[in-house]
Amino acid sequence: MVNRALDYGFNWAYYKQDQIEFEINNESIIFRQLKYFYEKNKNKKGYIKALYLHHILDFFKETHVNIYDINLVFEKFLQNKVILEIPDAEGKKISFQEDLQEIFKLLKDNKKELYEDLKGEYLADL
Repeated sequence: MVNRALDYGFNWAYYKQDQIEFEINNESIIFRQLKYFYEKNKNKKGYIKALYLHHILDFFKETHVNIYDINLVFEKFLQNKVILEIPDAEGKKISFQEDLQEIFKLLKDNKKELYEDLKGEYLADL
C-alpha cells in the first residue's frame, strides 16, 4: 500500500513556520490538499487539476484492476481514492466533477501515449 503522506502537496499544504504540522483528524490527505489548493487560487483550477492528475497516475501504478480497461480504472478511482467536492470557508460545496471529467477525457484521448509512458516505467514485463 502506498503511504499517502508522501503524495505531492502534503508538505505544501502543511508547511508553516519552517515545520510540517501533522494534524490528527479524520480528513484524508487528498481532502486537505483540495482545501489548500482551492483556497490558494480560487480563480484558477490548475492546482486542482494537477493534484487529481497526480493521484490518478499513481492509481494506475497501484491498482490491481486491468489498466487497459480505462473506464474500470476511472470507476475504481472514483470509488476508492477521489473526493469530488469539498466545503469552502462558508460551508458551500465546491464540486470538482467537471475537472475530473476533463482529466478522464484527456487520458482517454491520449491512451496510446499514457500506456506507452506507463509501460516504459511500470509495465516493462507486459
